[in-house]
Amino acid sequence: MGPARATRAPALLGRALVGDTFCHGEIEGGRFFLVEGDVFAGPRRSGRSLAMDGLVLGTPLADVRFVNVMGGFLEPGTERRADAQPMWLPKACNYATGDGGEIQVPGILRGPVVIESELAVVVGRPLRKASPVEAGDAIFGWSVFNDVTAPEYGASGYWAVGKSIDGFASWGPWIRMDLTERRVLEGLAITATVNGEQVQAGNTRLYRFSPSEVLSHVSHRVTLLPGDVVALGTPPPPPEVVAGDRVVCTVEEVGSLHNYVVPETLEPPSTLPGRAPLRLVTPSADPSPRPTSW
Repeated sequence: MGPARATRAPALLGRALVGDTFCHGEIEGGRFFLVEGDVFAGPRRSGRSLAMDGLVLGTPLADVRFVNVMGGFLEPGTERRADAQPMWLPKACNYATGDGGEIQVPGILRGPVVIESELAVVVGRPLRKASPVEAGDAIFGWSVFNDVTAPEYGASGYWAVGKSIDGFASWGPWIRMDLTERRVLEGLAITATVNGEQVQAGNTRLYRFSPSEVLSHVSHRVTLLPGDVVALGTPPPPPEVVAGDRVVCTVEEVGSLHNYVVPETLEPPSTLPGRAPLRLVTPSADPSPRPTSW
């Protein structure tokens, strides 16, 4: 038997409310190391750190734009058509939340609310009319995304409305910056649970288009900017949720995102760090492929 392979901690960037100020930090060894400078231009640690115990993370970045990929997965055993193009739409959602965030169910809806567990790619520098290679080089990192949707609007073609309701976006709990696109395409499990029961499962090896192909396609129509978040699609079918449900969206080697479904209130959804998560799951440092059963 050869020597054991050395592993390193994943490079995780998070954002937390420290006192009355939101701060970015690198998460390592159970601590939150505060960083200074532009996070897209090589931030540096400030020398101050906090224990993760008792620290609740918000969205990894503030005031970002969202894009949703539609029909992002192939059926197992099928291939995409030669003339296929990515399908996507802007998700103009206010009041995005992070780990532990609440999802309000609007009383105006006639149909159900569904949650969609997804892997999202975060853009690190401007992209306009980029090639797939250029787009791949501009990937800043990866995060878990809960693309909450009111599907009743999709029947009439208004998916953008059903996906843009206030508070219908949650992402985090951090951005993993050292994960490669190659590893994503080798296959990472995507799952979701509602009240502890698994309700969704899929794998990124079944993506219809690679993340860099998606970013390239978007950039030929809409210039992408640092911090833009492109959610790469959800394994079908997405499960319905109701007020009182506890939701956990998980992407292997990236993390787990917790949400609570609640009735609508007069106040808009809070974007402050949410309730303490049910369980904080740190991604594995092992970059090797793992077998999956789907």
